[in-house]
Amino acid sequence: MFRVFVVDDEEIIRTGIRNTLEKTEGRFLFTGEAPDGEMALPVLLELKPDILVTDVRMPFMDGLELAALVRKSLPWVRIIFLSGHDEFEYAQRAVSLQADAYILKPVDSRKLIEVLDRTADRIVEEQRMLRTAAQYTRRSEGERDVLRTHFLSELLAGGLSTAQAIDGAREWGVPLSARCYVVCQAECSTDSAGRQQVRAVVDHLLAGQEDVVWFFEGSDRLVWMILGDEESSACDRAYEIAQSIRHELRRVVEIDCRIGIGGAVDRLSGLPQSCQQARQAVEWLRSLPGGIAGHGDLSAPPEEGRRFDFRANMPLVEKLRHARQEDIPELIDIYFGGVKEDDLQSVLYRYYLLMDLVVTAARLDSADQDWKKDPQQVLRAAGSRESTLQYAEDTLRQVIGRRAVNGNVRYAAEIRRAQAYIAAHYSEEGLSLHTVAAEAGFSPNHFSTVFSQETGETFVEYLTRVRIDAAKEKLRSGRERMSDIAFDVGYHDPNYFSYIFKKRTGLSPRDFRAACGADMEKIPEENKEIKGHTDSGKIL
Repeated sequence: MFRVFVVDDEEIIRTGIRNTLEKTEGRFLFTGEAPDGEMALPVLLELKPDILVTDVRMPFMDGLELAALVRKSLPWVRIIFLSGHDEFEYAQRAVSLQADAYILKPVDSRKLIEVLDRTADRIVEEQRMLRTAAQYTRRSEGERDVLRTHFLSELLAGGLSTAQAIDGAREWGVPLSARCYVVCQAECSTDSAGRQQVRAVVDHLLAGQEDVVWFFEGSDRLVWMILGDEESSACDRAYEIAQSIRHELRRVVEIDCRIGIGGAVDRLSGLPQSCQQARQAVEWLRSLPGGIAGHGDLSAPPEEGRRFDFRANMPLVEKLRHARQEDIPELIDIYFGGVKEDDLQSVLYRYYLLMDLVVTAARLDSADQDWKKDPQQVLRAAGSRESTLQYAEDTLRQVIGRRAVNGNVRYAAEIRRAQAYIAAHYSEEGLSLHTVAAEAGFSPNHFSTVFSQETGETFVEYLTRVRIDAAKEKLRSGRERMSDIAFDVGYHDPNYFSYIFKKRTGLSPRDFRAACGADMEKIPEENKEIKGHTDSGKIL
């Protein structure tokens, strides 16, 4: 399935493409939309789609400017331009950005699907070539590249003076002139064939990145340096590259890696220190299958001696992350105690509560296939109040028993501050990762990394869940117009809100409102086994 993101300032165009993709029998997944490049860029950097469909002329940031930035940060993304202007200048610039297609408006749905199919075929072929690594004759097999690698290893180990470093950089064609540096390392445990695939993917990903110097040290350790103008931007760039490398290795060759990021230094003599910090971060991740950690992340002080406040207004996933077996009675009391007695009499409502609990537990233990619960089993458990509570208790004991809970979550205070800010501002359409990152005291890419690793979902996934949960409460409790509810939870396009709501819950907003007030016997058969429930699907 290929993930498609659409950017166009015309709502009717976005809606038409969204509806077209729904009819492609699952080959293409509509993963998001934006009305201009400025709003699209931070979402694209987090969602990391396979294909970008963008209008050329838009306010604030046009499609050509957006494409240039995407080319640098997400070089694997295929780009299709839309334009209502049959002008050579735009087509010429599109070609220079290596666009896969240039389609004139009005967009014909069959033409669009044909172009998307050809683009998807190119992605498949590119991935096949990267896996076989047949087209890459690595220069590292040559003597010159071996010597270049030896020079860089010596540089990062502290074995060269500044003068020797400058001379060596000139001899081996390594750009080292910068105001600050950040050293990063990625450890990829794999066999010989896997190592060749990793090399091919990294070669493809980092080719042409002028601010990155990289090499392989040994058989399974990738090392790279970020050359920056100032500390904060260099560190953020380090997290951006780390996310891209980890994403591409998982997407193309299906392996995960551990990535460590050192601190920023302002002179060549500081490179060994940054390198050692990156290595320490990798070692800290050794007990995990994969992940990204910066040296500063490791020194975040744990919140010792404080009991977690389960009655605080925050998502269930955060409460489960901190819970112990002895906390289960309190969790159940909180989870069901705030529900109106009349609502608890409804089988369907009890079913929704249990499904929320089960799907949230699945996110915390996603590697275990046993969490793929049969909705009919959950429905039977919701048959009575007593069986509902027992099923909830069993689920909590299961997930808490499987997960190692130590209570010392890194950046717990910062994450809670970000979640509180989202809770207070989710109704604002322009709420973005950049805004929340600044509130939490992080750069955007650092925050994106930390947030997803600490909460188990991306920022966009989390924000969408908060908005849909708020919409469900409004649908349950009142008779507001759908357009007003959409606006109140941050969606100024009611059609897009309805699309997102149905994708997340399996029901349209109108059907959900009707279902909440109906007995189970009155619910249509096709809606009893709700698919794509609130937290189980990918964010769109």
